[in-house]
Amino acid sequence: MNDQLKYLIQFQALENKRKAFHAELEDIPKRKAKLEKEFNEFESQYLMKRTELDHLRKLYRDLEKQVAMLEERLRRARQKESEVKTNKEYRALLAEQEEIKREIAEKEDQMLECMEKTEHLQKEVRVLEGQVAEKREKLQKELSELDIYREEIGRKLLQLDKIQEELKNKLDEQLKRKCEFLMVKKGGVAVAPVEKGVCRVCHVSLPPQKFIELQKDESLMHCPHCQRFIYWPQHERYASAEKEILTFISTS
Repeated sequence: MNDQLKYLIQFQALENKRKAFHAELEDIPKRKAKLEKEFNEFESQYLMKRTELDHLRKLYRDLEKQVAMLEERLRRARQKESEVKTNKEYRALLAEQEEIKREIAEKEDQMLECMEKTEHLQKEVRVLEGQVAEKREKLQKELSELDIYREEIGRKLLQLDKIQEELKNKLDEQLKRKCEFLMVKKGGVAVAPVEKGVCRVCHVSLPPQKFIELQKDESLMHCPHCQRFIYWPQHERYASAEKEILTFISTS
C-alpha cells in the first residue's frame, strides 16, 4: 500500500464528510422551520375552534338578552289588556302577544341549537387543547435536540480540521500542493475511486492498460480526463483506511 495515497484517500474522505456536515448544518434551520410550521398550523386549527366556541357563547348570551327583552315586552302587553276599550284594540293586543311569543320560541330554539353546538365544540376544544400542549412539548424537545445536534456537528468539524491538518503534514510537500490545487479547482474533490475501469467522479473510462496499472498499486496515478488522484477501492487496505478515519470521526 502506498502510504501517501492512503493519506490522500483519508483526507478526501474527511473532506466529503465535511461537506455532509455543512449540508446538515444548512438543513437544520429548514427542519426547525418545518417543525414550527406544522405546529403552528395545528395550533391555528385549535385557535379557530376556540374562537368559534367563544362566538357561540356570545351568541347564546345575546339570545338570552333578546329573550329577556321579549318577555318584558310580553309582560307589558299583558298588563295593557285591562286598559283596552274596543274589540279591535284587544285583537291587536292579542296579535302582538302572539308575535312576541313566536319570537321568543324562535329565539329559544336558537338557544337550544347553540347549547348543543357549544357542548359538542367544548369537548372538541378540550381534546385539541391537550393535543396542542403535547405537540408544543414535543416541538420544544425536537428543537432542543436539533440545537444539541448542531453543537455536536460543530465539535466534529473542529476534530475533522485537526485530523486533516495532521494528514496534510504527513503528505510530501509536492503532493500537498497538488492536492490543495485540485481541491480548489475540482469542487473539493481531489481523489476519486475507479470502479470497473471508470472514474467515479468524472465518469470517464480509463484506458485498459492504465486500469491494470492502477490495480497493481505500484505508483500514484491520475485520471487522464479530470486529473484527480485515483485509486482502486477493491484494495481492502484503502477501503479500510477510509472506514477507519470516518469511524474515528463518528465516535469522537
